[in-house]
Amino acid sequence: MWAIDRTNLIILAVAIGVVALVGLTLLLSPAEQPDTSNAPSAERTTPIVAADPVPLEPTVVAQPPAPVVISEPIAPVVPSSSVPIVDGIIHTGEYAHAMEAGGFRVYWSNDAVVLRMGLFSPGSGYVAIGLDPDRRMQGANFIIGTVRNGQVDIRDDYGTGSLTHGADIANGGTSNILAVAGRELNRQTTIEFIIPLDSGDPCDKPLEPGQTYEVLIAYHDTSDDFSARHSQRGSGEIRLDDVSP
Repeated sequence: MWAIDRTNLIILAVAIGVVALVGLTLLLSPAEQPDTSNAPSAERTTPIVAADPVPLEPTVVAQPPAPVVISEPIAPVVPSSSVPIVDGIIHTGEYAHAMEAGGFRVYWSNDAVVLRMGLFSPGSGYVAIGLDPDRRMQGANFIIGTVRNGQVDIRDDYGTGSLTHGADIANGGTSNILAVAGRELNRQTTIEFIIPLDSGDPCDKPLEPGQTYEVLIAYHDTSDDFSARHSQRGSGEIRLDDVSP
């Protein structure tokens, strides 16, 4: 057997102690974690949560303006509440009421004092209307007018018999047409006029607001002669608006 002196024994004890201390240190150190930064995404343990989709604002595409189609009306349009203008042009909506018979049209509006009327004929001759006859033409207040060379000729007549009429001034009365205008265009005739509801003339019957009256209408296709027999005739009714003075 080998003899170990005291000095060697001390060195050996120190060496053993150092080795033991290193071993203990390694034993107590935490294990090194593996680097997973480059690991495939399928091996990650953290779940991937998809964010809610952000709604997109609707895309507004500017549309070109629609083409404006302008159609010329038969007559200029005016508010129906306006007072008819005696200018020889019957505007759409100008009069409160209208009626038609045989292509002849009658328009009217009234207040408590006057009656405003428009007559349209499909001919180039005279136009006529008789208000409130007793029997056929008898007792009717006739207004007969025509346009000659751009000028209006109008007469206030009275029904002197069942088939006859004549000027008020020739039968002891007066002409009571307050305003008149007319025109002839495309061989068609328009006459507008204003008369009082109650002229006080013995050749005119008083008219009352709210009442209905028979009317006689007639026109000539070509003649401006008031004594020429009409080309067309007809009849109808008009009702006056019930208005307060």
